[in-house]
Amino acid sequence: MNYDEFFELVRRRRTIRKFKPDPVPDEYITNIIKASRYAMSGGNSQPWEFMVVKDPKTRGKIFKAFVEDFDMMYYLELQRTPQYRHPAFNVPPEEKDKARDMLSGWKDAPALIIVLEDPRKMFGSVLCARSDFDTCSLSVLGVTMGHLGMTLHLAAASLGLGSQHVDVLTQDAYRRILKYPEPLRLSVIVPVGYSAYKAGPPRRLPFKSQVHYEEYDMSKYMCNEDFLEYLDKIRALGRPGYRAAIGEAKIA
Repeated sequence: MNYDEFFELVRRRRTIRKFKPDPVPDEYITNIIKASRYAMSGGNSQPWEFMVVKDPKTRGKIFKAFVEDFDMMYYLELQRTPQYRHPAFNVPPEEKDKARDMLSGWKDAPALIIVLEDPRKMFGSVLCARSDFDTCSLSVLGVTMGHLGMTLHLAAASLGLGSQHVDVLTQDAYRRILKYPEPLRLSVIVPVGYSAYKAGPPRRLPFKSQVHYEEYDMSKYMCNEDFLEYLDKIRALGRPGYRAAIGEAKIA
């Protein structure tokens, strides 16, 4: 693979928020997991395990657990002023179901890759071996699991599949459904399948605004007022993708 091919794969990867129910070949799921296992990890600790869930009843239970957490997420986000809210939550209370629809289109995905993390394994990292379990180990763990996530999503895109990164708010309900033991935790749910709509183009901030050469360019530094403008801007960049998933945005 040359750079142009790699760049096209990275650019083409899109977060998909509504899936067709069409089945995904088992070989594809296996290959996605095989590739993601080569992600970087602190001290090569590889603190991940995977569960593949295709049974409709189990998928339904997992989705119900997600929906039960939704109200708390929604009302917490309402504490922000409207222009700074997460794009999927920027609707009035009487339209709360619309917000839920923007976040729950993955219910029809034919397969879920459940990524588990084992915090104990982070003591394989040099940094964690020199610090306490509750702070540094979890911070390095978060970075490590991020490496895994991007590799997993790129692998799915390479196979022509869509995927989504679904964070969870609590553990108890998922632990009862999937029966994973302590101290393992559910890190992320990754629905995988074929997109049910045409995703829009990737929206990124200008290259020049994010890159410095030799020393930091203070003309690009954000003061507090600049940060609020920035937050408003990235919320606007993200909004079309959520609206497109429920058929309310034109793809441009």
